Amino acid sequence: MAAGASDIKQLRYQVMLALYLPILLYSFSTFDLDETTFAVKEVKPIVVGQENIVLGQPYEARAYLTAASKVQLEAPDDRMQASGDSVLQMQTGNLLAEDEDQKEISYTALMRYQQVNKEMGQTRVRGEFTVRRPELVATSVATQSLYRRTLNQIRIDVPGLENQPLRLESSTGQSVDGRQLTLSPSGSSVSVEAYLAGNEERDAVYLGEKSFSVIDPPRPEIKVLNAQGSEITSGDAIAKARPVIDFQIEPDAEFASTYAQDARYRIQRARVSIRKGLAASEEIGTFDLSGGTTLKLVRELRDAAAKDQLLIQLQGVVRINHAGQAIPVDLSQASRSFSFVLS
Repeated sequence: MAAGASDIKQLRYQVMLALYLPILLYSFSTFDLDETTFAVKEVKPIVVGQENIVLGQPYEARAYLTAASKVQLEAPDDRMQASGDSVLQMQTGNLLAEDEDQKEISYTALMRYQQVNKEMGQTRVRGEFTVRRPELVATSVATQSLYRRTLNQIRIDVPGLENQPLRLESSTGQSVDGRQLTLSPSGSSVSVEAYLAGNEERDAVYLGEKSFSVIDPPRPEIKVLNAQGSEITSGDAIAKARPVIDFQIEPDAEFASTYAQDARYRIQRARVSIRKGLAASEEIGTFDLSGGTTLKLVRELRDAAAKDQLLIQLQGVVRINHAGQAIPVDLSQASRSFSFVLS
C-alpha cells in the first residue's frame, strides 16, 4: 500500500513539472533587467561636427560612445575646449597665418566612461575639419571700381560672420569699426583689409583683403547756347550784332544722381581768336569765366565782318568735388574747341 502511495506522488510531480516548466522558461526569457544594468561589449568613439568652417567662426563637434554610461570629455589639446559630456569647441581665429587661405585641422580629445564593473575606462576620440579664409564681399554705391577724388561709400560683408564685429582698414590710412567705409582715393588703386574685432587691438583676426581699381569719373558734356538760348555746334552761325555765347557743362547723368556733391563743373577761361577771310587767325584775348559761363564779345567784334570766323578754346575745365577741391578734367582738344561763323 505504501509503495502505491509513493508512485502516485511521483506521478503528480511529473505532471506538475510538465505543466509549469514551459511557464517558468517563458518567464525567465522575458524578464526585464533593471535600466541601470548594462554590459559594454565594445567601446567605439565617434565625433560629429562641421566639415568646413570659416575663419573666425567657432568650431563645434559632438563626441559620443556607441555604448557607455556617464561619459566625461577632456581636451588635452590647448586649442580645444570640452563642454558638458559631448560638446567640443575650438576658436578658429588664430588657425591661419596671413599668407594661408585654408588648412586641415586635426584634433583629439580624451573620453572617460564608466564600465559595467563600475571602473572608469578611457579612449581617445579624433576629428578633423577644414578652416578657410572667408571671401570678402564688397559693394560700393554705384560701381565695383572707385571714382578718383570722389566720396565713395563702400560696404564689406563676410559670409558666415554676419553678426560678428568687424574693423576695416584702408591703404589710404583710414580705420573704422563696422562694415562701411568712406574713401576718396587719389591713386590708381586702393585696398581694404577686414579684421574680426577683438576686445584688444592685438586680438583682432585678419580675415582678408579686397582691392579696388580707381578710375576717373565719366567726362562731362559741354553744350553751347546762342543769345536766344538755342543749342549750337561748331560751324554754326552766330549774329554779329549779338555775339553772346553761353557754355554749359552737363555731368554724366548716372554719376550726378549718385555723387551729386562731386559732380559740379566749372570753366575757368576762354581763349578767343578771329580769322578774317584767308588771313591767319588773330587772338582777341583770354576771358575769365570763373564767375559765370557766358561770353559776351560785343565790343571785341565791332570791327568784324560777316563770314569772319570766331575761334574759341576753353581752358581750365575743372570738377569741384565734395571737399571743394578744383580737379582738372582731362578733355580732348576737340571737345573744348569751337568755331562759329559771324552773320
